[in-house]
Amino acid sequence: MTDWREWHEQYSDPVSSLSRRLRVVQRRLEDLLASGSIRRILSLCAGDGRDVIPVLARRPREGRPDTVLVELDPILATDAQRRAAEADVPVSVVVGDAGLAQTWTSVLTVDLLMLCGIGNIADEDIFDTVRAAPGLLSPAGVVIWTREAFNRDLRPQIRQSFEDAGFSEIAFDYEPAGYGVGVNCLTSGAPVSTLPERLFSFVRPPTPASGRVVAQPVKPFAPRCSR
Repeated sequence: MTDWREWHEQYSDPVSSLSRRLRVVQRRLEDLLASGSIRRILSLCAGDGRDVIPVLARRPREGRPDTVLVELDPILATDAQRRAAEADVPVSVVVGDAGLAQTWTSVLTVDLLMLCGIGNIADEDIFDTVRAAPGLLSPAGVVIWTREAFNRDLRPQIRQSFEDAGFSEIAFDYEPAGYGVGVNCLTSGAPVSTLPERLFSFVRPPTPASGRVVAQPVKPFAPRCSR
């Protein structure tokens, strides 16, 4: 079993791939919130909420979306609750298995689905989750997802699977041997009438990709989704 609390300690290193990825996710989230179209957020495998809560804290109180964080590890979930309280950001933290639909179906539909633990689930589960994503979203809903390169780089296939599921890609930030952060907007996805009972199961993180990591600049973008 992976110790996810120990795994989160990589964020303490400001130059780690996780820290660089975190800054990209936060910037993309800030851009989406600035558009004014995000009213409800669901973050699966939310950890201690460090990708979402600091960004919400910088928003005007009246402009903050309703936010639900789902995390299996009770200590990380408690850390998320403490982080939110210290930032004076009201969020709901659900302690439960994010892979089970019954854990979060009561909050659907949402305008933003965050899948920032997508590297730690089985390969086929990734694509099952992408195919199910339209059923979690409102019209023109958005997904922010992450995936490290690993020795088997699935990022091209994941990007294609979002397109096949009816999403348009707003942005894709990446390092060749490091992180990937995708932002995709639902534009033509077929309605998903019945969600599977389980979207994914957790696995040990794959082996990081070998090779020199080259940092890539993060370009500004204007969300193209409209309601």
